[in-house]
Amino acid sequence: MSKNYIRKHLIFHGRVQGVGFRYYASHSAQSLGLSGWVRNLYDGTVECEIQGAPGMIEDFINMLGNGRYIKIDYIEQKEIATREERCFKVRY
Repeated sequence: MSKNYIRKHLIFHGRVQGVGFRYYASHSAQSLGLSGWVRNLYDGTVECEIQGAPGMIEDFINMLGNGRYIKIDYIEQKEIATREERCFKVRY
């Protein structure tokens, strides 16, 4: 793991469930070489942890905002400790 990697905990609010958000997030993260996970929450939001280079994480967030049918109203973000992991997963 690179020393300049960061990890963010994100909660997406808006039209983010029932629109393919998790699968689009997984595809986007993998295409950018990021690791982490994504899952739906019971309140209609989507929770995600994403790890990688800061610029790639910003690219990931921008890609999600351009997803078809997805409408992100706002994102709660906080930086958290990095972890040893190599892939991005959809959690259920």
